[in-house]
Amino acid sequence: MKILFAVDGSEISQRAIAQFLDFRCPFGTELKVVSVVDFFEPFPSIEDVKEREIKAAQKLVDDTVNKLKETHKDSVVSGVLLDGYAIDEILREAKTFAADLIVVGSHGRTGLSELVLGSVSRAVMHHAPCSVRIIRDASAASEASGGNVLLAVDDSQYSDRLIDHVLALPWSAKTKFRLFHVVPEIDPGLLLDPEAEFSATIKGYYEAKLAGAEEWLKPLVGKLNSSYGEAVAEFKVVVGEAREEILQEAKAWPCDLVMMGSHGRRGIERFLLGSVSEAVATHALTSVEVVR
Repeated sequence: MKILFAVDGSEISQRAIAQFLDFRCPFGTELKVVSVVDFFEPFPSIEDVKEREIKAAQKLVDDTVNKLKETHKDSVVSGVLLDGYAIDEILREAKTFAADLIVVGSHGRTGLSELVLGSVSRAVMHHAPCSVRIIRDASAASEASGGNVLLAVDDSQYSDRLIDHVLALPWSAKTKFRLFHVVPEIDPGLLLDPEAEFSATIKGYYEAKLAGAEEWLKPLVGKLNSSYGEAVAEFKVVVGEAREEILQEAKAWPCDLVMMGSHGRRGIERFLLGSVSEAVATHALTSVEVVR
């Protein structure tokens, strides 16, 4: 597992690193810290200002690398300071590093060398070749969540990949997982139309969908529990609109992190993870990871 941390000195960026200090990384995990100094701004570049910014950014990278080395002695930790446009440099470094996961803050700090993680995080989420975790301040400060992770899944191959991705990641000893599936509501008229392919009643249809979901969710929960040797995972199935239900569940449980695939199934039963993932990443109060 290779994890790339994009840092800029903002509070959210610092909390993103702080979260990982308590995580147990598998032996051989590679952690890389990157910070971008961008002086291609529409006003004059003053040499001494640039020099101070570079020194501050380099110190940030070095300090972060040292923290990760101290807490993850079985991992390979490195860092690099880049000069350029933040989005391009992060994406380029992710490709060069062959990252499995990029960790960025939802927003950065303002200033001459700003790493604007409001726009940067969105661009990275859309264009990264790997999974992207967007860290939010609210989740980092949450005490009620206790390390809960909500896994939004459907009955496609992407959910199997999501579980495999989860198993490869470092987690805290207190982390708990909830697999969450939303059975989409459909027009009742389709079920009652004699010319439609559906012959079941509305009640029968949803009962069948809920029972079917349990059948494919149980093995995924079992895979997590057996891998960690304890009951760390459970599942929940609801009926509704995916975006609304995921956001509501993340708030009500509550959780520190929502993880979901970048795409789902196609067709009338499609769990629209292409659009849902963006909506959840945009509106969730907690951190969100889009898994590719």
